Amino acid sequence: MKKLLLVLFALCTLVFAQKLPKTFDTEDQSWFIQDLGNFTWDKAMEACPSDWRLPANEDWQKLNDFLAANPNIQNEFRKNAKIKEKAASGIKASSGYWWSATESDNSKLANFQFLYDGYSDFYEGDAPKSDKLAVRCVK
Repeated sequence: MKKLLLVLFALCTLVFAQKLPKTFDTEDQSWFIQDLGNFTWDKAMEACPSDWRLPANEDWQKLNDFLAANPNIQNEFRKNAKIKEKAASGIKASSGYWWSATESDNSKLANFQFLYDGYSDFYEGDAPKSDKLAVRCVK
């Protein structure tokens, strides 16, 4: 009976592990290579699986530095982004937008990170927590 339970546990663990998005490792972190989907900020704070979390601004900065030194991984990160078209100053730009776990000084807003198509650095902004932005997880 114990062997059967161990086999079932191992199979369940294997099946669950296969459902997690692919990951890549930086010097001291692991990141999902794909977005989980678009969520409000409150839902984004709970969206990551066990042992994973929504990255804070400091995590995004570490990732920015790592990706700058590893353009192949940066291309993969961008390729798997849920890209949105957003008009800014009358110019349409394809960009990836991801929630940060860092709240803004205004409690109704939270930080997000974004990448403009054609640029390599992340940029930071604030958005209403009710907006739906993409989620990447880190551990």
